[in-house]
Parts: sequence; structure tokens; C-alpha cells
Amino acid sequence: MPSRLRPPRVLLAVPLLATLLSLEADAAGRPSLVNTRIRTPFGANGHSSTIDGRVFVGNIGEDHATTTTTWIARVFRPEAMTYDTQGRPVFTNAFSPGRTTQVRNGENALAFCFTNPAQPYTLANGLAIYQPYLFDSRMFNGDNVFRRRPVDIRVSLPFTAQADISSFTTGNLETLTTTTGATLRGIEPTMTSDGRLLIFQGGPANNGVIDHLMYSYNPTPCAASGWSNPRPLSMMFNDTNAGVKRYPLAWQPLKAATGEAFGTTTTGALVRGAYAWVDHEGRNVVYTGVIYTDGARREAVSLIGADTNWTAYHIDGAINTDRSDIAHLFYSGPMWNLEQERAPAQNFPPGSSNETRYLPVTKTHDVLSLFGSNTADYSEVDIGDLMSPFHLLFLPMNEMVTRAGAYDLTRTPDLSGRFYTGTLTGTAQISPGNAVTLPASGSVWEPQGKGKALLVPGGGAVTVNLTDANGTVPGVGALVRGFTVQLAIRPDANINQGCTGNPYRYLLQKAGALDLIYEANNTVQMSFQLNGQRVRLGTSPALPVGVWSHLAYTWDGVTGQFNEYINGVSTGRSLPVVTGSFRLGTGTLSIGAGVAMNTQACPATGEGSFRGAIDEVRFFTQARSNRSVCMTTHGADCKDEAIQVTPSGGQFGMSQQHPGCNAYGALGTQACASSMHRVCAQRGAHDALANSTNVYETIQQLIGNRPPISLMGVPAAATATEVSVACTPIQHQSLAVTFEELARKHAGCSDDRFAQAMDCNAAVHRWCNSLGWTTGQLFELTTRPWVGCFNSGLIQDVPKEQLGPASNAGSFSSADSKLEVSRWCQARGYGAGVIQELTAGTLAHIHCFQPAATVPWKFVP
Repeated sequence: MPSRLRPPRVLLAVPLLATLLSLEADAAGRPSLVNTRIRTPFGANGHSSTIDGRVFVGNIGEDHATTTTTWIARVFRPEAMTYDTQGRPVFTNAFSPGRTTQVRNGENALAFCFTNPAQPYTLANGLAIYQPYLFDSRMFNGDNVFRRRPVDIRVSLPFTAQADISSFTTGNLETLTTTTGATLRGIEPTMTSDGRLLIFQGGPANNGVIDHLMYSYNPTPCAASGWSNPRPLSMMFNDTNAGVKRYPLAWQPLKAATGEAFGTTTTGALVRGAYAWVDHEGRNVVYTGVIYTDGARREAVSLIGADTNWTAYHIDGAINTDRSDIAHLFYSGPMWNLEQERAPAQNFPPGSSNETRYLPVTKTHDVLSLFGSNTADYSEVDIGDLMSPFHLLFLPMNEMVTRAGAYDLTRTPDLSGRFYTGTLTGTAQISPGNAVTLPASGSVWEPQGKGKALLVPGGGAVTVNLTDANGTVPGVGALVRGFTVQLAIRPDANINQGCTGNPYRYLLQKAGALDLIYEANNTVQMSFQLNGQRVRLGTSPALPVGVWSHLAYTWDGVTGQFNEYINGVSTGRSLPVVTGSFRLGTGTLSIGAGVAMNTQACPATGEGSFRGAIDEVRFFTQARSNRSVCMTTHGADCKDEAIQVTPSGGQFGMSQQHPGCNAYGALGTQACASSMHRVCAQRGAHDALANSTNVYETIQQLIGNRPPISLMGVPAAATATEVSVACTPIQHQSLAVTFEELARKHAGCSDDRFAQAMDCNAAVHRWCNSLGWTTGQLFELTTRPWVGCFNSGLIQDVPKEQLGPASNAGSFSSADSKLEVSRWCQARGYGAGVIQELTAGTLAHIHCFQPAATVPWKFVP
């Protein structure tokens, strides 16, 4: 299984023209909304939405005396959305008035199930006709029995700002039964788009008891019978059913935020949760994990699955407001159906554009758009924040949720996957609400924290015990050739009021490794211990007090270059140049104070405790680019500057783009596909401007709404220490797709495990052919595959034995085979080539191309 990869972060290696700046200003209307909870007119006591995100059905009335439930169907109309002056969506007219129907013995939760998810509706007589099943549970008598019923929902004037429900009817009920004939029991169903995986709140005994996340699988989509005996969600990992193992949720054991494993037996420590929503491909589940003040599990909206490193993530952001201010029930999302960058061929209806009406707004390409019905709101959750393979430490500074499903206010989780949990000491506390991280103006275009934050009124800190039993953790026991420190701070307005002398204070301290000091004049100074010497970077520009500032320091050990960024923009200061390697070492890292606590309000001789708020503390084991820093700087408008900064030299090493691309043998892996893409994207920007006949259109591609220059890379030659990467032609199209979409082109391309296999080569080839291109490559993998399409100069079926021994043996994803294909193309006057399909098991479909550039890069610089 490939490692989880970070989202595409294109690192541009050239100063751009004045035209770019004006275009970028025009394109700056997409703010980050991870801190912004937006009201909608859609409210219900539980709901479900169709696969295309266009129809919502919710419960708006229950009569317990007659066991009658009123359901309403409403059309979500993105065509009627508007955006305010800051770029936030306005949903005032986005939901149609709708139409109601009444059902008997209904529950407040329901789930759509489509037997053909590729075609959720048909068009006839000017109507869009949806005929799925609706699954719900009979809960009025406490027996919690799952049922299904067919529904017929007809939409008039579909895909317009005037769309509404023309009719809404339901069919006969059928009770769901298992393979052993037992009645399937639970509440709050949610289903993957293929109609085979059902996740719900229930219990291991299947007797109607609830409070645990459970699942059941059926090879027949949406069937009434034949469901597997229900098992706890954390037992998907040891399920031997091949159908269950297809879902990424099942690939690794599930863990609590503490690092403790959830149980893989029915008597173990199971996932306690309610109000689940599973995404369309079975990657992640959204659920509520903590008991609310009313005694029900209605707090701490969380996410668990493949894109959280199979770890429970208590979401830090707008979806979780004050700690217990409201009950959070029932969220669902349209996935990426309304994404601005989506190709028209991927849309419903096919050929339509999301260019001017789009969700999500946050532009990082791995964002869930989530609608709440009981809360009548809309939130965005950026999963891409969790995915960097270079993460060493990521403290969001929100509450810890324990494996038992309770808040622990004495700790904050580490989202890096290394479980370096932070412990609060002294007077430190986690803010009870999100207001402390937001600017007073409410603007989304001012620097801000994210969600909750660490409050240190002086004399408080978060400490982290860095451990490394085998000395192999990069950046702790093992040396690294690059490092990045990022955090957000808000000094108290009176932080040094009345103080004399030099009352400097620690923001970070790790003895013998690094420290970040808040100086008496409101500047900061970063220091690293390198080559046995403390290297001080000097004082930054003065920071404002009482408001948020984002700080980032990067160090490239290959070139020795340091960079300092405030709010995502380089300060431009002259900094030391020191080459070498670095590690933190084991022991205590202190945040908000020195390792030796000083609680003085005015530390007369320095070494005091910070007074204010600290948030989003992140360490990376590489020198991040300015663009990557900018993309994680909440509220800052820094893209104009970031896109122009030349990456430092160490960025161009293959292992500095992905740590897994560190040797010749890795050339056939997804890690190296990503690394080759990233070095080509950097080089490709330069070549695109140098060779373009239409600079204006080229710059639009660099900064526009579609993914920017995203050239794929192909190995043209390699030694044990370096690879010559052939970058595919500048004229190309790059798109995010889903494995569900690719599997329709070739069934074997079903999930991440086959991303570099021949099945996905074939699926991507056919996908690109359908868009008018000859050739395709899967160049990146985040929450979904990223596909690049281009045109090749020579296309030929070649007997595999003519390519070389590795290809003849069928090892097409190996380094040797990839190089054999390129050598075959080079012998015919081309720079490199790729295999697209295998015909009759013997003929390799070879595509040869002339690269935009071919550049050698070291695996480990």
C-alpha cells in the first residue's frame, strides 16, 4: 500500500511578470473557510443527500402517538448561490421550497442508496427523475430495525436557479436481514456510493443497543437481504471479506488520538460515536464522539479513516464551535461534485461547468464540504492539512478526545501520526471556543488561528516528550537535511506593559536543538543548534500585539539557506548560511515557556513565559516552500508573493519532495511518481514561460482556478544515486478524479493500492482519451488520484520481450521496466516513454514523447 501523500503544492521557480500579479489579484477571491461556519436555510432533524449533491431529504416532523414522520425533499441549487465581498458563499436562495411526504414508523436519520451511482437520475419530459432507495430505522418502539423503501423524486427545471421538487413519493417497506436471516438493527444509517457498505450506530450484539460505530457489507447494492452480520467499525481491519478490504477504511487498525488502538474484537475498546456519515468511496467517516450536556453523544465532530492516518481526528475548525454550545447532529457532503476545478465531463449534468458556482471555497483540493441539518449550517474541513509525509509534530491546540469518547482538557493531540501528545502545564488551557482565534473584524482575509487555541497567561506551557527508542525517527533521533517550524501567535496587548530590562520570553524551547524567543520589543528570534553551534537568525520585524501573526522558519541543510516568513510572506532579511544536518534529540520540547518554567509577569533577566495565545504548532523534516507555507497560513493573502519565490536548492532532491523516493528501487512507487511530478512542476513553470507563444494564457494556467502547471515526470535514465527526470509536455491537462470514476474505465483501478499498477495505467489512459488526449499518467495521490493528460508523438504496440527482461517478466511498475520503456523510445528519437496498457498479455501499448525538460536529480541530496 502506498504511503499517504501530501496534496499537490506546486513550487514555482521563477519570478513572474507584472501580468501575473494582476491576474492573481483577480483570482484571490477564494478564502479559506475552515474557520467559518455559514448559516443555510436547510434545517431538519436528520437528512441525507443524493450522490450528485442536488437533492436533500430530511425529517421535519415526528408524531410519536401515530408513529408518523414527515420528510421534506428540497433541491440544492448551486446555480442560485452568490458570494459576498469576501468570497464566502451565500445560501439564501440555494435550497428550493421543496415538497413533503409522510411515512410510518420512520426514524430521524436516513440514507440514500443508488444501484447505479454513475447515473443517479434520468431526464424525461424536462424533469430529473431520481429513483433510489431510502434506508432508515424504525426506532419509535426502541427496537431499532433497519428498513429500505424505494422513492421517486422528480425535479422540475433541473440544474437551474429555479429547480424544485415536482413530486416526492415512497414505496413499500422491506426489513433488512443478514446472511443468517437475522434482522439488522441500529440507527442513523450512512452508505458508500456503491450501495454495498452500510455504517451506522449500533452494538456488537445486534440487539438494538447503540453507542458504537458498526458496519455491514452486502455484495449486492442496496439489497434488502444478504447483509453481513454487523461488526464494530474497528473490526473492518481484520475482516477477510475481499469486498470489505476494498475500502480504505479497512486497510489499517483504527486508533484513538492518543495512539491507542481501537478493539478488533467485539469485546475490545470500540469506536464510540453517533451520527456517522461515510464519504462516497469508504475512505473516512465523520461522526460525533463526545457526550453533550443532554447525555447523548452529540459533541466533538470527528473524522477517522485513511486520510487521517486511520486515527480519530477531533476536527479543529468551524464545525466544532464552543466546546458544548450546541448539539452537533447529522452532517453530509456532496464530495467533489461541485468543485470549481472539476472537468465538465465529470459533472452532473455532463458538460456543465462549476466555474462560477462552486463548493468548496477553500482552495487546497482536499476539502470536504459538509452541510448540517440540525445545525442548519455549512462548514469546510481541510483534510490536506493532515497528509504531509514530512510531518514530525502537529499540535492543533484543541481538546484531546480519549479512546473512551470523552474530552481530556489536560492534553492536546499530535496529528502527525507519531503521537507526540502535548501535555498542558501550569496555567495553560485550551480555549473553550473558536472566537479567540478569529480577528475582531470577522474578516476571512486577516491572519487568524484555527479553531481552538492554547491560552498561556504567563506561567503555562504545553510540553512534549520526544521519544525515539531506536534512533530512527527523522528529526528526533535521525539526522535530517532540512527543517521547518510553523506556528501562529497572538501576544497579549499588555504583554510587556510596565516591564523594564530585557524581559524576553520563550515561545519554543528544546534544549540543545532550537528555541524561538519573543523579544522585549515585540520581535521574535529563531535559533537552531547546528554543527555544535547555536545559530541565531537575528530579530524579525516587530509584530503587532493583540492580533494573530503566522511565523515560519525554514532551513535547507543542502544549501544552508534559511528563510523567515511572517503571515506567509518572506521578510527578506539577510540570514546566516549554514550547511549540515539537524535533529531535535529526545527529551522535553516546551511551547509557551522555557523548559524551566518562569512565571514572572515581567521576567527581569529574560527566559520568561509567553503571555497570549499559540496555535497550529507544526514541525516538518524538510525545508518547505514559500507556497506551501502560504497555503497553511490561515487568513493571510500571501499568494502573490509566495508564487514568485525560488525554492532553495535542497528542494530539488527527490527525497526532499517525498521521503520514500530515496533510491533507484523506489522509481516504480507512488512516492517517486509524486517526487518526479513536483520537481517537474517547479522546472515546468520556468519552461512554460520561456517557451510559451501566449504568455497571458500560460500565466492563467499557472495561477488560475484549474490546477496549475502540474507536469508529470518519467524516469529517462538512472544510477544508484540520481535519476534523470523527463518532464512531460507543457501542453497538458491535470485533474483530480476518483477511483470510482477510474474504475468505470478499468475495473482493476479500484483504490490507492493499484495507483502505479497496469490496471490504473489503463484506466488513466482511457480517461484521458475520453477528454481528447492520447496519454495519461497518475502523478499524485492525496484523498484521490491526480491524473495528467498530454499528447505523445509515437504510439506503438510492442511485444513485451522487445523492451527488456523486467518488462518481459511483467514487472511493469518496477524501476527497471520504466527505464526499459524510456530506452526503447530514446532509440526512436524521443526523450522518454510510458506504457499505457497491455494487450493480450503480450503487447505493450507504448507512448513516446519529447519532454519539456530532462534534468538529473539526486535521490538524496
